[in-house]
Amino acid sequence: MADFIEKVKRADSVYEMFNGGTVCAALSGGADSVSLLLALKELSEESGFALAACHLNHGLRGGESDRDQYFCEELCARLGVPLDSRKISVSEYAEKHESLEETARRVRYDFFREVLGAFGGNAVLATAHTANDNAETVLINMTRGTGLAGLCGIPPVRGLGEFRVVRPLIYCTRAEVEEFLGARGQDFVTDSTNLLKEYTRNKIRQRVLTEILEINPSALETIGRMTKNLREDNAFLEEMAAKALAENRTERGYNAAELAKLPSPIRSRAVRKILAEGGIEPSSLRINMAASMLTKRSARYNPCKDRFFTIRKGVCFVENIEQHYRRFNEKKK
Repeated sequence: MADFIEKVKRADSVYEMFNGGTVCAALSGGADSVSLLLALKELSEESGFALAACHLNHGLRGGESDRDQYFCEELCARLGVPLDSRKISVSEYAEKHESLEETARRVRYDFFREVLGAFGGNAVLATAHTANDNAETVLINMTRGTGLAGLCGIPPVRGLGEFRVVRPLIYCTRAEVEEFLGARGQDFVTDSTNLLKEYTRNKIRQRVLTEILEINPSALETIGRMTKNLREDNAFLEEMAAKALAENRTERGYNAAELAKLPSPIRSRAVRKILAEGGIEPSSLRINMAASMLTKRSARYNPCKDRFFTIRKGVCFVENIEQHYRRFNEKKK
């Protein structure tokens, strides 16, 4: 399976994934992550970078979760790969108004940051997202309604605080993963929830993407090219939005009237950045509402319980509820 390894090398070459620090593979025990670990093991011996792995047992699937953890520990011991393996009861970490899925993600990425911190600033986390995952993500976003960012799919490289997350398998298909493992006689574990048809991603994977591949067997590759092109377009628009904000920054915020004159794709991105800077989750509804106010000299929008998007004397900014009422009381005096 030279082609599989060559695709991993190509991803590294195009996106500069391995920069000399430790590469830590996020290992679940499933086929994708096991193939990732084996590929990285071969490349580390060839290129000389340090390799490690990490596994988090969320404790959500009972004995099956424990089985996965044991499998990962045995695999890494056999390969001689250092493994940070932990079991955390995710349900105990759930916060108010947070779903179990959101809690699991938050706990998982806290774990990743902690693991990477032990390896130093050049460490990267390698996850096993494939071309199939990328296509599934695009299709899911389309069904839910999305803008350009949602059509960009899974980024091959993204930030995680001071660290980076890389996706070395982004050019590899799931069929190639299984062929690669089969050629090496390597087994893996299967998460039973991946077989349940009530989950949206599973429906997309088992039914929709299967039909698309029958229409066009090269669909994974063509979707991959599309997402790459759209990421470049999106990055350009994000850069233009950042430039517009820098040019229209004032002592208290941003010149609302000048932002209102921006082309819609840049204006909406500029508003999203303002909301995010102020601690407001920038949903489409909130972005559109705030953007519609930019032509006003004075306006106020309360998108969440403790934050206001405010325009005062033509300057827009985000203020928290204490700042808002302090200004209100000062005005009354």
